[in-house]
Order: sequence, then structure tokens, then C-alpha cells
Amino acid sequence: MIYRRFFVLWALFSPCWLPALAPADPARFEKAIQAFEAEDTAKAPPKDVTLFVGASNIRRWESLPGRFKKTPVLNRGFGGSRLSDVVYFADRIVIKYQPGQIYLNAGGNDLHAGRTPEDVLAALDAFVATVGKALPKAKIAFISIPPSPARWSEVEQVKKANRLIAVSCAKNGVEFIDIFPLLLGGDGRPRPECYIQDKLHFSEAGYDVVTSAIKWQKEISAFAKQDAKKAPPAQPVIFTGSSSIRLWSSLADDFPGLPVMNRGFGGSEVFDSFNHAARTVIQYKPRQVVLYAGGNDIAAGKTPRRVLADLQAFAAKVHAALPDCRISYISNAPNPKRWHLVDRMRELNSLAEAFCKTDPRLEYINTHDAMLGTDGRPLPDIFTPDQLHMNPKGYAIWTRIIAPRLK
Repeated sequence: MIYRRFFVLWALFSPCWLPALAPADPARFEKAIQAFEAEDTAKAPPKDVTLFVGASNIRRWESLPGRFKKTPVLNRGFGGSRLSDVVYFADRIVIKYQPGQIYLNAGGNDLHAGRTPEDVLAALDAFVATVGKALPKAKIAFISIPPSPARWSEVEQVKKANRLIAVSCAKNGVEFIDIFPLLLGGDGRPRPECYIQDKLHFSEAGYDVVTSAIKWQKEISAFAKQDAKKAPPAQPVIFTGSSSIRLWSSLADDFPGLPVMNRGFGGSEVFDSFNHAARTVIQYKPRQVVLYAGGNDIAAGKTPRRVLADLQAFAAKVHAALPDCRISYISNAPNPKRWHLVDRMRELNSLAEAFCKTDPRLEYINTHDAMLGTDGRPLPDIFTPDQLHMNPKGYAIWTRIIAPRLK
């Protein structure tokens, strides 16, 4: 096995490449690489940057900087490239920037050109070895090869490549971000709304999926580790959503005798609950789901109707897999920090309440009003110093209202 891998790596980098393993003619990307270098000359790239590199789904990601605002990002995708091309140009488009984090998405073009999944794996291993030697502290994450309607005939090769890569990543300390299942609909085929007209490249809806997968990879993986240590209860009541759920440390004590599970991940939006529903909700086959999310969405600038659409998508996804599951939506809480957004929060609450009335399996739980004082403003003693999250007094209000709704 060691000799075989050495041979493949030699074939990738030797001047005497075998025809079956030779990368695409790198000269065809020289202009694109030179354009990156011209950009660097005109404006020095930021230090400790998060680098995105790969093929056209990276290159076309124009909304990338706005989606990752906490760290400077740099896009070094070049359309039509293969993973072997990324390896070839690694010194000029990756290593020179000394990034702290690298996200790589490539390999689909390799398979489309006739490369085998094993060839793609060898190219990735070569990339990891090359970057690891030059930048031993850099973190590498591989975004799985996505499914696409235009190349659906190649899906089995894509699946195999992703499986091989996932195993290799686990052995080599590389993060594997599996977007493949997130881009499939209930029929097991690519979701059309995630692709533009060519049925190959991502739409903004597709980039929503990828963004959510990247942001919450560690949190979702942590749930799996918890399950490995302690088996989840049968037919649980799952609480999921944003930080007010995640921080509910007394959840089990507040609902004694009930098989409650906390699957909240802080900072998340309703779309994130939808995007990761398979791993945070559906796999546990819960009798009931209690969802609290929406405030972060409004704070991020989403309209109440956009958030409602995500809530509807979440309910549809859960009910498609679990038709008898009850879904309870907790109203968005009033809090001092976001009081300037209260009108939009209330509009979302009204829309959510009306939606829940359309299906007996849905339920709207109004905690909003109970969190207000006689002056119509948030009660001053139920929040933590950040004026956003609740203290035990706030959770006591929620417990009193929610408890009768857990069947």
C-alpha cells in the first residue's frame, strides 16, 4: 500500500507523468494565476487569512466575504480546475499567503475528465503533504465533492471519492465537510434551487447550504461524539435552535421524567436548523421537536417572511421523514439588546403563529408576552449581563409555559 501511494504521488509530480494521471495542462490556467498575483501587487492580501481554493464553485462565490465576516477571507478559486491543478499551483495560490485556515473544494472536474476516485484521493494527499510541509500550523478542510444535476450520471464515482477522502481526512487531521447529503432533496436527487440554470454551479441557495455546513461543522460533529459516549433516549423530545437553547443547562432538570435532548447550537439561524435537521433532529426519531430560532436571522438582516420560509422548510423536512412528529415553535423573545428590532420580531412571531395554525402537528408557544413588564418592556431581571440571553429567572418563565405543551 505504501509503495502504491508513493507511485501515485510520483506520477503526479514527476516530469514523466503517466497519461492517465497527468494533470490538465497547467498553462491554460497561467493567466488566472497571474491575475491573482496582479491583485496581490495592487493590494497586499491580509495576514492570517482564511483561504478558499478550488474549482469554479469557489471562483464564482462572490458573496463569500459577506458570509464570513469574523475573519478576512481570500478567494483563490479558478474555474475548470482539477484537484491536481490546485496541487500544481499550491505555492502560488496557497502557500505564499500563509493562511491559518484553508478550505478546499475540487475533484469533480477530475472525475468528469476520467480520473478515478483513487486518483482524486492521491491528489488530495499530495496537496495535504505539500501544504503541511510548508505550513505545518495551517488547518485544512476539504469540502466534499457535491452532487449536481448536470453530472448526475457520475454520482457513484463522486460518492466513492468522497468516501475515500473522508477516511483519509480522518487519518491525516484534515476536516471533512460533507455537503453532499445537504444538497439532496427528499427524492435523493439534487435540489434544483441550489443550482443555477446550468445545473452545475451553485446558486445563492446552494451557497447558503455550504456556508451553514462550514460554520456549524464542529458543533454538529460534537453531537455525534456525545451520542457515541451516551446513547440517546428512544423517542426523545428534542430542543433545537440557537443559543438560548444551547445555553439551557438546566433543561433535563426543568422537565423531569421526560426524555429531553438539547441540540441547540449558538448563533444559528432557522435555516441552519433546516440544513442540519437530519443530524440534529431526524436521526433520533423524536416524538416532539421544540424549536427556538429566528432572532439571529432578523439581526442579520433577513426579513420576517424569509425566516418564515425557512421555518416552513424545516417543518416540511422533518415531517417528510417523521410524519407524526409534533413541532413546537417558541416565539422570539424580547430582549434589551435587540429591542430596536422588536417590531420585526413581532411580525415574525405573528407569521409563525399563523403558519402553525395550518397543521395540527404544529404548535406556536407564546413566551414573548410573559417576558414583558407592566411597562411593555422586557423584564429587567431575567437576562444575563449581555442583555441578550436569559438567566435562570428567564428560563423559569419558559419552563412554566412550555411544560404543559410537552406530550
